[in-house]
Amino acid sequence: MSLINPFKALRPIQKLAHKISTPNPKYFKSLQSYPKFGYLKILTSKNLIQSKKYFKSMKNKKLITIERKDCYYIYKISNKNHQQIGILGKVNLNKYDNKNILGHEETFKDRVTERKKQILNISTQVGPIYTAYKYNNYLQNFLNKITKLKPIYSFKSLDKYNHQVWIVDRENLNTLKNLIKKINKIYICDGHHRIQGMIKSNKKISPMVIAFPHNQIKILDYNRVLKSKLSNEKIINVISKNFDIKKIKYNYKNLKKGYLEMYLNNQWYSLKQKKKNNKLDVTILHENIISKINAIKIEFISGINDSNFLKKLVNSKKFNIAFRLCPTNISSVMRIADKKKFMPPKSTWFHPKPLDGLICSEL
Repeated sequence: MSLINPFKALRPIQKLAHKISTPNPKYFKSLQSYPKFGYLKILTSKNLIQSKKYFKSMKNKKLITIERKDCYYIYKISNKNHQQIGILGKVNLNKYDNKNILGHEETFKDRVTERKKQILNISTQVGPIYTAYKYNNYLQNFLNKITKLKPIYSFKSLDKYNHQVWIVDRENLNTLKNLIKKINKIYICDGHHRIQGMIKSNKKISPMVIAFPHNQIKILDYNRVLKSKLSNEKIINVISKNFDIKKIKYNYKNLKKGYLEMYLNNQWYSLKQKKKNNKLDVTILHENIISKINAIKIEFISGINDSNFLKKLVNSKKFNIAFRLCPTNISSVMRIADKKKFMPPKSTWFHPKPLDGLICSEL
């Protein structure tokens, strides 16, 4: 039996797909200026009743329709510098966190509750759980072959990436089914809170996932801005116990493992660990700095935003310190998941991602 199974997708009509679907509005500030339509309107609304009513109206107007038969969907995200091709299907939630579907990240209780409410409100999963599988040459060659055919969707979205989707036809279906059987393990990259929300719902739900080969996945840095009760001098004293601190004029484009960057009191610093260890930089940051400087507020900022964005947040006085980290690589993510261990929440930022509302799954 396959780990990833075909399903009947709920998806937008072709001519409006580029408007109905959307990148996640939480992470793209520019989306605030766009007219609220389709899933952008649903995801930005704080009124669950209104969201449900609008979602129902999209169905009634046949802006979104359900597939007639179970299908596999192939999803390609690309620009001139990057491309990744994933398989969309459903998985059995009973296989989560054992030998087949592995997570790597701790979750926040309030965010799990929030995701559960959103999903149950419209009884639909609007975006796939982002997962990885170990690269398979035969499967990749087959997916490359499929992407030479005409897609059902093909457009550049607001995230500046091209998004294309194919339905696997009857001629290629058996080949794909046999190749998918070779995937005996997938790793959750993004979607831990949604998975937990589905588990907490106490309903029989088969989550929709997208599975990418691990060597195509791109991970950006996931940084932090904090508000601490300590004075700047005390913060420096605390950090200096475990790090060599050096003032820098410019940020390093590519941080190396074992190095962090800190913005404090209008100055960027380079932080180098005094004692090398095998822990992830994000774990070291939380254990040796954040837990010791009396942080009363913390926000997680994806690497989509540059160092100047972190600087502006601190200069706004809402925060008084920022940290830049080296991105965690996918091999580390898979290794930690295999060991049944967990990273701190918001340790990895996977980009680009599938759009919300392009391929959806009814519960």
